[in-house]
Amino acid sequence: MDYRQQYQAFQSALEGTVYAAELRALALDEKALEDAFYKDLEFGTAGMRGIIGLGTNRMNIFTVRRSTQGLADYLKQLGRESDGVAIAYDSRLMSETFARETALVLCQNGVRVYLYRTLHSVPQLSYAVLKLHTAAGVVITASHNPPQYNGYKVYGDDGGQLAVEDAAIVTQYIAAADLFSVRPMEETEALRRGLLTYIGDELDEQYYADVESLVLNPGAVEQAGGSLSVVYTPLHGTGNIPVRRVLTDIGIRKLHVVREQELPDPEFPTVKAPNPEEPDAFVLARRLADRVDADLILGTDPDCDRLGVCVRGRGGDFHVLTGNQIGCLLLDYILSQNEGRLRGDEFVVKSLVSTRMADVIAAHYGVELREVLTGFKFIAEQIKLSERSAKGRFLFGFEESYGYLAGTFVHDKDACIASMLVTEMACFYSLRGMTLWDALESLYERYGMFCEKVLSWTLTGIEGLGRIKGAVASLRSAPPETIGAHRVLALRDYERRVRVDFVHGGESAISLPQSDVLYFELSDDASFIVRPSGTEPKLKAYLCASAASRDEAQRKFNALFESVTKLLDKLTQE
Repeated sequence: MDYRQQYQAFQSALEGTVYAAELRALALDEKALEDAFYKDLEFGTAGMRGIIGLGTNRMNIFTVRRSTQGLADYLKQLGRESDGVAIAYDSRLMSETFARETALVLCQNGVRVYLYRTLHSVPQLSYAVLKLHTAAGVVITASHNPPQYNGYKVYGDDGGQLAVEDAAIVTQYIAAADLFSVRPMEETEALRRGLLTYIGDELDEQYYADVESLVLNPGAVEQAGGSLSVVYTPLHGTGNIPVRRVLTDIGIRKLHVVREQELPDPEFPTVKAPNPEEPDAFVLARRLADRVDADLILGTDPDCDRLGVCVRGRGGDFHVLTGNQIGCLLLDYILSQNEGRLRGDEFVVKSLVSTRMADVIAAHYGVELREVLTGFKFIAEQIKLSERSAKGRFLFGFEESYGYLAGTFVHDKDACIASMLVTEMACFYSLRGMTLWDALESLYERYGMFCEKVLSWTLTGIEGLGRIKGAVASLRSAPPETIGAHRVLALRDYERRVRVDFVHGGESAISLPQSDVLYFELSDDASFIVRPSGTEPKLKAYLCASAASRDEAQRKFNALFESVTKLLDKLTQE
């Protein structure tokens, strides 16, 4: 059916309901109508995410119910109804409603449900799946997207995001479900039949204890925890309780919370977007930090899986660290604190779009570094492989997109764990008269200067999607021989799973799974990676230039930045 036929089917099914007026209003804007109905909201390995509203391409109770029916059918096919599903939700619009709909549709299908009574973070959902030994997990969240978005994220029984193969099966079941025939069970009936269980506080207490067990240098926190001044903002999300609890428990006495952003608010009224990657998200936090003379600012996104960090420089001004910088600081700190205890089978993991500086750090300590596709589920898969084979010991994983993990009791990025480790690290360096900015400068002196940046082109709607696909297809079919002053030495095409060597000729296989990513290996120790975002209507480019000195690395990076910007500006307009 085309979008108008889809709209008419919606209209017919909802005639005489509270939704009828909203549907009639939608028909007055042809472009909005088309975008709401031109396709079904896609379900992938990260679940689904979209704008809240009526339509097949929107987040609403009907698309949530249908997706849940698909998940229920998948679990019934496996015979795992009694193992159950853990469910959490964040502070976004409709999150609690969507979580309850999910729970009660599962109950209607005879699937046991463990539901958090109040909003909880993504890592706490992963923790619940592992601790309760459920068959799956669902968290209602759209991470750091703008307020009009929400999402439906599905986890496997390993506590990580659903594997590619399993997501494909669930998608087939979803496609077979009728959008308007799925019905939830009444809550009283679900409770009476023992199908619905609310998760109690004891699981939170276990989570906090496990997080706090990851402290590497208790002595450093004990000595500096009373004097280190930390500002924290949960950006109106789920991090407020767990992050404050853990930092207080380990001994941070000067913890200041941004009051305007402390409480959950689905409108996120104090920021353009609740994204700790963006400097704008820290305006209020920096203002408070100046008032209280803070050493460190931490900010978590609404579902508390990403962490942003600001640190004071020598001049007293705050610097917003990139995800790569935070990742490298944590990587070096964790490896240095473990140095005397390394057995030789340890490994760390990063995504292929994350900084190459991590490779240099891992090599310095003699620790294996594994590179995986973008998406934290691939980092979690490495933990799972290690646990199943009883080979290797996971120490740390990170992505440049502000996701970090230590420990193995959570199988997704965890901003609560990361907040604690960054704070501990700040305590450690403060005892040596250093800020985290000083520590970063020390890393550059030891390992070389790496200049990096992530660029993005936001292209919405059907036309935007076509431009994104067209730009990537053009680069794949006709790769440039040069990018600015850099010669293209090789192209790693993860869609075709081949590496093409332009210097010596020939192709070699790539072992990683298929993904729509192009990695250009450039001369003079530079690189350029391009891919469509998996969760937003964006084309993303990752640039890296490195050299022994800051000035040389910056010069190389500036030229690369200009060349890539011109190239992708042109391709996204075609």
